[in-house]
Amino acid sequence: MTITLTQVKTFIKHYQWTVVFFIAAIGLGLWVIGCESTTTNPFNPIEKVTRVELNTEVDHYLAKVDLAYEDLNKQDLIKQKISEIALNFMQGGAIDPVGTGIMMLGLLGVGATIDNRRKDTVIKTLKNNVVNSKEVENG
Repeated sequence: MTITLTQVKTFIKHYQWTVVFFIAAIGLGLWVIGCESTTTNPFNPIEKVTRVELNTEVDHYLAKVDLAYEDLNKQDLIKQKISEIALNFMQGGAIDPVGTGIMMLGLLGVGATIDNRRKDTVIKTLKNNVVNSKEVENG
């Protein structure tokens, strides 16, 4: 049994709206399945990003914010220790060289710990960016 062009035209003419909605439904389905959702990057409004890329950007930004807070805490700790030494000296006390030396070494230790954490965070963020970019390419 062969279908002629006249029969197809007659079928389409008879079921015109059904055919139109069927084609629209197929097109919408292909669009929903085939296209990944994107949005404007809040850190760079010129480019569009997917959900995975946006999560990576936000994680990277939050890591930078954490590092900034750690740096501020380190500076406040140093100021507090220096103020305590100055206050003790102004109240007639002598500067204890051993205590001051221990405090300075402690501050250096805190600084080294914070720097190591900062480096670990940066390395971890960079590794996550590489892994996520590979997942996006393979996904």
